[in-house]
Amino acid sequence: MPSSVQIQIPAYGYTYTFSGVLSVQHHFSLKLQTKQEAESGSDFINGARNQPDKLILNVIESDVGHLPGWSDRMIQAMEPVKRMRTLCTVVTPAKTYVNMLLSEFTATVNEESQSGWRGSLTFIQATTITETKKTNDNSSTATHTGSTGPVQKYSLQEMEQILQKAGIIGTAAYKTKAGIA
Repeated sequence: MPSSVQIQIPAYGYTYTFSGVLSVQHHFSLKLQTKQEAESGSDFINGARNQPDKLILNVIESDVGHLPGWSDRMIQAMEPVKRMRTLCTVVTPAKTYVNMLLSEFTATVNEESQSGWRGSLTFIQATTITETKKTNDNSSTATHTGSTGPVQKYSLQEMEQILQKAGIIGTAAYKTKAGIA
């Protein structure tokens, strides 16, 4: 059985420790680029984008070794964390995750867990707009900093007009001066 897992909630100033951790599932995945996304000029690097990290904790909480009602208070504590979408730091034996949201929380009370409950907590990494546009962390390719919108096509005449308005010599005049046919 893995050792304990801490859920730190900076907004509340609390740390909850789950000591009955049955398993910790770490999910790291990439979303592969589709042909449509490539044509629309999306911000994929190397044909893939890192998905937010996902962490699933399977736990048992019991009143044994604690004050009576301990396990019930843990359920009551986790419910508003999910409902209010409070950012958490989750410390596991393998890795510390920051900016995690409790996206799913299940607690089952049955004959096996009469003095507590058995359940799972699913955390998903919250990303900001700038984090979603970063390059793949494992990529050696430079970050694309240009537009990620659809590519506009212009005719040669339209390009000449745009360049002339900008004070740049048009392509036809450039070809004539350079002697290019």
